[in-house]
Amino acid sequence: MPNTALAEQIKTMLEEVKGQLETKTEDGQVIKLLDVFKMFPALQEKYTSLEKRLEEFENQVKTRKWATGLAGLELEKDKFSLCRALYAMRTNNWDKAQFEADVFRQTRALSTGDDSSGGYLVPAQAMPEFIEMFRAEAVCIRMGARVIDGLTGAPVTFTRQTGGATAYWVGENKEITESALSVGELKMIPKKVAALTKLSNELIRMSSPGAEAMTRQDFAVALGLAVDLATLRGSGSENQPLGIANTPGINTVILGDNGGLPNFDTFTDMEYEVSVNNALRGNLGFVFHPAIRRLLKKLKIAQFSNDAGGEYVIAPFSDAQLEAYLGYKFGMTTQTPVNLKKGEATNCTEIFFGNWAEVLIGQWLGFEILASNVAGTAFASDQTWVRIISQVDIALRHAASMCLCSDAKIAA
Repeated sequence: MPNTALAEQIKTMLEEVKGQLETKTEDGQVIKLLDVFKMFPALQEKYTSLEKRLEEFENQVKTRKWATGLAGLELEKDKFSLCRALYAMRTNNWDKAQFEADVFRQTRALSTGDDSSGGYLVPAQAMPEFIEMFRAEAVCIRMGARVIDGLTGAPVTFTRQTGGATAYWVGENKEITESALSVGELKMIPKKVAALTKLSNELIRMSSPGAEAMTRQDFAVALGLAVDLATLRGSGSENQPLGIANTPGINTVILGDNGGLPNFDTFTDMEYEVSVNNALRGNLGFVFHPAIRRLLKKLKIAQFSNDAGGEYVIAPFSDAQLEAYLGYKFGMTTQTPVNLKKGEATNCTEIFFGNWAEVLIGQWLGFEILASNVAGTAFASDQTWVRIISQVDIALRHAASMCLCSDAKIAA
């Protein structure tokens, strides 16, 4: 084969190879594949590093199953076990409570507390079932009081309207009387609420679903009732929040110098007091002692009396029928006293009515838990004493949204 022909073949082959090693984009830019090949070592190194980091992250997720509301941990499936945490605190052995230890560490990093004394701060999101039980025990929350959790700093300030513009009729060329929208501040300052419970060590060691539920329920009842009572009747002094009954400016209905037996007229009067203040809106309802429900159930048609004769006002009696007569939902609690004094009466109780969405319950951070097997008689009794502390405050956005009858007698 002539040399010229061979040269032409080689030239053609080189052109074909060149065409395969170069390509053009839509904008006419030439991409040389040889240059891309030169980048492979660097790309491979970056890919290996990225793959390693991804693998480390996946292993971390598998071994640390957080169930808190902390950033990036909301979707974890495992749940925080209070019993496992208490047992680990008591024995100072966290081998079987790695998840709980992670929750405590993550939360502690966000707080200024110190667990050198054995106290641990659990975020509210770590025990969602506990929170639900806690709220179920509080009638005010069930009625619609708003819980604002995760608060930080103090005081927490809310702005509220205290007055509005006023319109006037004026003559021609007369000056318009000035008026202005006025606002005020509502401050919430954390107050400590605590519960101390004695638990059997066998119960804690079991760490079964039943034992877990029992432990959480015990705390939920204690804290729920404490917050509920403060919401209704907190004195505002001696480290207590200011409750509805002691909030200045709320509406009142008075039954008599010596109290009086409530009837449906009483509830109508309470509704009226709220309505004349233009506050009859929102999550409206009544809260009272079960003794009031019993009294209403026994009311007779004849002049709303409790005489032996006559037909019952509500018959057959049901909660749904009672709500229909009252016109609003109701909740009951045995925490309202039935021995209040009014004149010569010593068997009075309280009835609350209003827009419960105006009641704010603020909660700071989570729950601080401390467990000890040597406090008091815990060691001798083979018990673990557990203290749980939370910080809350209560505020009523507008006093006119609530009404109180504090001299309702539970019997003649």
